[in-house]
Amino acid sequence: MDFSKEEITQIAGNEIEKDNVKDNPKYEWVDIVKISERPDDLKSNLYLATHSQGEGGWDSGFDRRPTAAKVAYDKGWHLGIEKGTETGESEYLMVRNLDTLAEKLYEHARNESNPYIVGVTGSVGKTTTVAFLEHLIRTSGYDVTRFYSKRLTPLSVMCHYINRVEKETPFIVMEYSTYLKDHVAQLSELLPPNISFLTNIYDTHINPGMFKNKQEIFESKVRIKPKESEGYVNNRVLKELGLQMPKDWKGFNVETPKELSNELLPPTLRTAEMYTVGKLLAKELNLTPQVLRQAFETFKPVENRIVKCNCHGKSVFFHGETSGGSRLWSWFETLNGDLPWLLVEEINFADEDPHGFSNLLEKIFSSDKTFVLDTPINREKLPVKAQFVYKEEFGQTLRDKANGYIVFHKALATRQPDFNPEEYLNKVW
Repeated sequence: MDFSKEEITQIAGNEIEKDNVKDNPKYEWVDIVKISERPDDLKSNLYLATHSQGEGGWDSGFDRRPTAAKVAYDKGWHLGIEKGTETGESEYLMVRNLDTLAEKLYEHARNESNPYIVGVTGSVGKTTTVAFLEHLIRTSGYDVTRFYSKRLTPLSVMCHYINRVEKETPFIVMEYSTYLKDHVAQLSELLPPNISFLTNIYDTHINPGMFKNKQEIFESKVRIKPKESEGYVNNRVLKELGLQMPKDWKGFNVETPKELSNELLPPTLRTAEMYTVGKLLAKELNLTPQVLRQAFETFKPVENRIVKCNCHGKSVFFHGETSGGSRLWSWFETLNGDLPWLLVEEINFADEDPHGFSNLLEKIFSSDKTFVLDTPINREKLPVKAQFVYKEEFGQTLRDKANGYIVFHKALATRQPDFNPEEYLNKVW
């Protein structure tokens, strides 16, 4: 939504302490925090000098105040500030609290629109599933907006909504992620889903200060569903945890996408979960089986989570995200029981403690088809026994020995700008 300066001051009310903006410009964007969907060529932007000390575990802390004046000067933007922030020669609105301003603008945007909101939570596969639901809805002919960030926080959700949702926007799809116990509940309170899906639970979040066991993870994620809404939970999750169906939820069994094909997707349980959730949503929205088929067969995974490459004439799935146990184990949960050839060039668990999911790592790295490049860093970071091999044998295994279903892992590689997995594999290996 676009906001004029006068609209913002009216919505903010007594939060405004000083108005240094000439005339009444209309802002294309209200820049609460940076999100990837922000256009590069914005001419009219109200750039908020927000800051955080990492309260609530949503972020590691950030502070836009020291650089706000330069950003505004370089871009020709206006500033939203709190008292004491340097502004240089830029025009600005000074408010008591920028977070409160964001909340007021968000509340106004919510009142001006009424989209149907689809929420997905689980331990792994959320990003790809939400992207598929976006593609499914768009294939049906409806407009849809997907909220995505590496880590969605209340501020980034508000930023997405204020800037990317119009009065007539019919659908929003979003993943609801857990870093601390109350995060899913807080996101659900901020943006309540009309329909929720809980796809799977793994050991990923079992770390000091986070969760002690998978039941705690489940209890956190099941809070995605508001009382007066639809909710579907994977029956497999309830069976594994020995739990009864939560009140007002419905269960689903994962279905294999029979007679459908998409060569860009791996033959795994995650793909089947994605398809099943899509089928359930299609039923809720009265979409035809033909639309579901077309959506599945034309879907391209996003955010470089699943990248299929041609490496020396072989099809290879490139896994360039973190080495989290549930992520790597997902490649092993195949629909036909086949194990992948897994070649691990680089291990990095980012901010996760691998001891929390060491049981998954043991199963992954005990496979005789899993090979790890022998480097000091890999030996230091991997807490379980593995088949370490030197560079020559590692490359030879990829080129000559591995066949069929092959996965290559170089942690965090696809987060690098302009990284090309296929070009990298063929050039280096």
